[in-house]
Amino acid sequence: MKAIQKSFLAATGAALALTLTACGGGGGSESSGGGAAKNGAKADTRDPYAVLKAAKAKVAKQNSYKTKRLAKNSEGHERVEYAFSREPDLTDKKSWDYSREAKENGLDNYDQMVGTEDALFTRNAGLAGGRWLRTDVKDKAAEKEAIRKGEIQQRAEGELPNWLGVLGASKGVTKVGEEKVGGKPAAHFKGTVVLDELEKYKGDAMRDWLRESFVEERRKRGHDKVDVDVWIGRDDLPLKAQESGKDSKGPRDTTEEYTDYGVDPKIQVPALKDSITLDQFAQESYDKGRSGGGAKG
Repeated sequence: MKAIQKSFLAATGAALALTLTACGGGGGSESSGGGAAKNGAKADTRDPYAVLKAAKAKVAKQNSYKTKRLAKNSEGHERVEYAFSREPDLTDKKSWDYSREAKENGLDNYDQMVGTEDALFTRNAGLAGGRWLRTDVKDKAAEKEAIRKGEIQQRAEGELPNWLGVLGASKGVTKVGEEKVGGKPAAHFKGTVVLDELEKYKGDAMRDWLRESFVEERRKRGHDKVDVDVWIGRDDLPLKAQESGKDSKGPRDTTEEYTDYGVDPKIQVPALKDSITLDQFAQESYDKGRSGGGAKG
C-alpha cells in the first residue's frame, strides 16, 4: 500500500496545494482612476507602484479568470491551464508535464484536478485505471475561517497574486513601455526581486506568510534574486506576467497569460459515483494482489 500511496501523492501533491491559493470578493471590470482611456485620451501617468496596487485590488475582486502557464527549466517544461471561480468555490487544473527524462512511476504526462469546497478530484491515465481519485475536505469550517483571516489563499490563480505582491514590495520597479498582449494595449512593468531584501520587507504589499513562502521556495531552487515582468491592461487587469531567474541547474522561466475575467468557467465536477477514495483504491489494489491479479493502476 505504501507504493500506491506514493504514486497517488506524486499525482496529486501539486494539486493539493491549489486548494490554498488568493482570496477576494465579487467581480467588477470598471477602469480605475488614472488609467489610460480609449479613443486617444492621455496616457496613464501613475507611478508604477500605484498601478501595481490598483491591479492587485482589481484582481482580488474578480470572481473568476483563466490562466495559461508555461514553466521551463533544465529538467523540461510544463504547460498548465487553470480556471476557477470563487462563488461557487471551484477550481480546475489541467497540466502537461514534459520531463527530459522518462517517468519511472507509470504516470501519464497529463493529469487533471478539480476542486470544490467539499473534495479534491484528481485523474491520471497511469493511476487507478484513469478513474478520479477523491480526497474529501475534512474540516471545511476551519478552512473557511483561515481564508477569512487571510491565513491561506482561496483558489488556484497561478502566480499572479504573488508577482503583483513581490513587485509592490521591491525597489526600483520601472515602466518599460506600452505594448500589446493578445491584441490589447498594456503597460509593461519590470523589477528585480532580491530575496534578501524581500525577506526583510514589512509593508502591506504582501502578506507576511505569503512573502516568506515565496522567498523559501526560491531559495530552495538556488535563487538569490528573480526578475518579474507584468503587463497590465488599461482597465488595471493584468494580461500577462513572467518570472525568470537562474538557479544552480540553469535558467528557469515561468510565463502566464490571463483571460476571461469575470466569465463563468463552466467547470465540470466529477460525479461521486465516478470517483474512489485513496483508501478504497489502496484496498482494491491490495485485494487484487492477494488474489494474484496484480496491483495494476
